[in-house]
Amino acid sequence: MQIVADGSPGGGTTNVLALTEDLIDQGVEVVFCSEGHSYATEEARKLGAEVYDGLHFFRSRIDTRIVNELRAAVKEASADIVHAHGGRAAFAMVRGATPPQLQKMLYTVRGYHFWRKTFLMRFLAERVERKISQSIFRTVHVSQSDQQVAIDRRFVVDNHDSVVIRNGIRLADIPSPNRSSADDEARRLNVAVLGRLTIQKNPHLVLDIAADLANEGFVFHFIGGGDMEAEIRSRAQTQQIHNVIFHGDQSRRDGLFRMSECGTFLMASLWEGLPIAPVEAMAMGLAVVISDVNGCTEVVRDQVDGRVAPSENRAAFVAALRAVVAEPSKTQQMIESGKERVASEFTRKRVVDQHLGLYAECLAD
Repeated sequence: MQIVADGSPGGGTTNVLALTEDLIDQGVEVVFCSEGHSYATEEARKLGAEVYDGLHFFRSRIDTRIVNELRAAVKEASADIVHAHGGRAAFAMVRGATPPQLQKMLYTVRGYHFWRKTFLMRFLAERVERKISQSIFRTVHVSQSDQQVAIDRRFVVDNHDSVVIRNGIRLADIPSPNRSSADDEARRLNVAVLGRLTIQKNPHLVLDIAADLANEGFVFHFIGGGDMEAEIRSRAQTQQIHNVIFHGDQSRRDGLFRMSECGTFLMASLWEGLPIAPVEAMAMGLAVVISDVNGCTEVVRDQVDGRVAPSENRAAFVAALRAVVAEPSKTQQMIESGKERVASEFTRKRVVDQHLGLYAECLAD
């Protein structure tokens, strides 16, 4: 059973759906649980998973109805393994599970999100994370930096209580437009910002960067919707930041195609687990500029695969984007290094093989 609370399009959902598809291809029967009648449940059904579509995760974190709903789903599925992705799903599962169920439960952390909370809320969030990880068989981290956070804050005792499985992509899914190197250099002025417009992705900073580069030919493509879309569109219009294009919600396939028409990828996130969008950008041959938070630097090595800027440092992001265009030879070297890195370290085959090994270990314990 795979459980992910947020069934909206996004990196976490994409990764869980990819794992579901690859497990099914390996002959594993998968029951998929997410927010009822969501994008995720519809996509999982297309993949051939059995879908439990009656769950409602977003009433409230303390609402007990989701605990009862999830308990009923787990009982009905009689799954050998219960794998929760994200704290909301895992907390609901832990609150309602029996000890035997907890012994066969895994929890994937897709980035710790408590950093910017108030002291009280951060304290409570850390207690929840500790409760989850210390109640189950194994915690899965998508980046080594998140694993270290868990060890430092005693969510897990040591790295024997958790495992790092980085996200991966299927290279066949990545569009490869036929274009010349001259086209590439011109396209690098077109900057793809792929992801939901939420506080995590720091879209206001991206608008600031766009304003700073408005007279230098840069065009920023916001590819994705999100709860801040209307706010960001309104600010761009009010402040007359004209070098931005909003593409709105896109299917994964359409979003990747729009990104492939650009020459540069920008991620200015405030936090991440291990983001998949820069991996996709590297695979399709884009220059990458990314913030230095969490797992981002485990994807992109500064000055090797792309350029890394300090989080929230507007001037540093502007300088990095200018360097993409001003130093074409160096930029091309980074692009080639990024392609090689993705092919060797960020494939979906590696991800599913590691999960199958972990599941076998859990069942044998």
